[in-house]
Amino acid sequence: MSTYLNSRAGHNLIAAAIAALAVNPAYAHHGGVSAAFGPGAAIETSSPLTLPAGKFLIFERVEISPFEKFNDARDIGGNDKFTFTNTMFGLGLRDDLSLYMSIPYAKKELINDTTSQGFGDLNFILQYGFKYGARDGIKDWYSLDGDDTNGKEHTLKEWKFGISAGMTLPSGDINNTDSTGATYSVGTQTGFAVASYNVTGIVSKMFLPHWTWAADVQFRTFELNGGSGGGKPGNEMRVNNALIYEIFEKKGGAVSRVDLVGEVNYLHLDKDMDENRISDDATGGDMIYLSPGVRISFKDKYSLGMLYKNVVTKSLNNEDQQQGGEGLEDYRFITTLSAVF
Repeated sequence: MSTYLNSRAGHNLIAAAIAALAVNPAYAHHGGVSAAFGPGAAIETSSPLTLPAGKFLIFERVEISPFEKFNDARDIGGNDKFTFTNTMFGLGLRDDLSLYMSIPYAKKELINDTTSQGFGDLNFILQYGFKYGARDGIKDWYSLDGDDTNGKEHTLKEWKFGISAGMTLPSGDINNTDSTGATYSVGTQTGFAVASYNVTGIVSKMFLPHWTWAADVQFRTFELNGGSGGGKPGNEMRVNNALIYEIFEKKGGAVSRVDLVGEVNYLHLDKDMDENRISDDATGGDMIYLSPGVRISFKDKYSLGMLYKNVVTKSLNNEDQQQGGEGLEDYRFITTLSAVF
């Protein structure tokens, strides 16, 4: 158990960049970005742990999402499969404060055998972490230092918290064209023409040896693009819960840790709006995913994560008019690879 508490392994930084497009709406939602690092971190659900001061993280995430086909008018010009790649860099500014930058790339394959691909919008995230315990009360997060690795009696009872704030810059591709030279709709582009803002609250606790619970609540909003053909994607709220069970750990080993992960991911989307703030009634809704996964760490600083997301219940606005959006995917499969130096 002491290796579980003393591990300085750099685990996954999770970038929850989820995107989809409905038939009628102008926009596809690209989701938020979640930071996950250290012992007991999940895949989609954020972790409150911050990078140790001066440590540097490199992270790669690939998500594949094929969509349901209905063999009716909804499929005309609809979405076939989206593939998202996200490259992220992180730096520990202080033990309790980390800065991240992500560079997304999207490939959106449509049912009519055309593809829109290119870079998405740059995303910057600042995360602050702190903890609460019987020993110190509320204290800034001392990230995996001597105080935190002094024995399980000092860590088992502590609640760990994090707050992150993020902003995207409208730097992604918005002028992609099909084989005829026609410009794709806004939702089929890989970037937005406006900025978005995200704030996330995070909590985690190791409640039994080898067992960790983690949860987060995320809010995201977009600016309005008032130009011709513009609009505003619906606001997003995400609530993620995860249980992580450590089944193996050998500090310094070629395989240094294996975690089983089980998550429940809830997503609410408001309706999209056009440039005049008129809502599109065939957008938005609520959905819940069940997501089993595994994380394997190597030599205490490399980590491979895999997660399978499947919709188990949904309530979409005018669902019979939607295609290719959140809640209508066949599945989502996520692979992550990270390293900390």
